[in-house]
Amino acid sequence: MAEEQEFKVTDKRGFSEDGTPKPAMEESFEATEKAEPNPRGKSGGDYRPIDFPAYILGYYTQGLMLLGETPNPYARKNEGDVDAAQHREEDLESARHIIDLLSMIDQKTKGNLSSEESRILETVLYELRMKYMAKTNRIKL
Repeated sequence: MAEEQEFKVTDKRGFSEDGTPKPAMEESFEATEKAEPNPRGKSGGDYRPIDFPAYILGYYTQGLMLLGETPNPYARKNEGDVDAAQHREEDLESARHIIDLLSMIDQKTKGNLSSEESRILETVLYELRMKYMAKTNRIKL
């Protein structure tokens, strides 16, 4: 028969069962709340925390790039390209995925968004859908 090994479990969670911070953790939470994060470092410039419109506009920008509407800044230079920043590429399947993802976000957040957030999401979805349909020859813009 194998010997049983002893092991010790240490609870390192910062909160007790009733949801209050443990005494040792209260100080670190207070210090964290006072600190102003700047992920770009000391000379990083302005930092705007992520919010819902910024989140949606990030997907919008990616959708435009996948539809070939804006240059891909990460594209490699081809032999004929003068500037990599001017390189446009289309990936309609991935663009459709972005549209589907934004549609899901729209459905899941119904009634939980401010009027500005709803308007931004509706506008982004409309524009991406129209551009996608134009690229797939379903409509002419």
